[in-house]
Amino acid sequence: MTWALIFGMATITYVNRYLFFARSISYRPGARVQRLLSYSSYAVLTAIWAPIVFEVNSSYDVSLAGLDYALATSLAAILSYLRINSLIVVLASTAVFFIIRFF
Repeated sequence: MTWALIFGMATITYVNRYLFFARSISYRPGARVQRLLSYSSYAVLTAIWAPIVFEVNSSYDVSLAGLDYALATSLAAILSYLRINSLIVVLASTAVFFIIRFF
């Protein structure tokens, strides 16, 4: 069953990419789908940071538990809300995280 799910997800991923990049197929998504896809970078960013920030880990000091994650995430959320370029959001929030974490 697990292998069937892996191959099924791989097939879905391949077909989606093939439809968008194949020159032999003239597929263009409609305006509604394009609007939906415009939010994908923000959704991926949220999918990356949310499990890390809300993880409960008892190995950290209680007084500073997750402060580096919380501040970097807050900065990323604010910059994303302001519709700043995604690359700048990632670089700025990563820089803040590493400055707090290692200095």
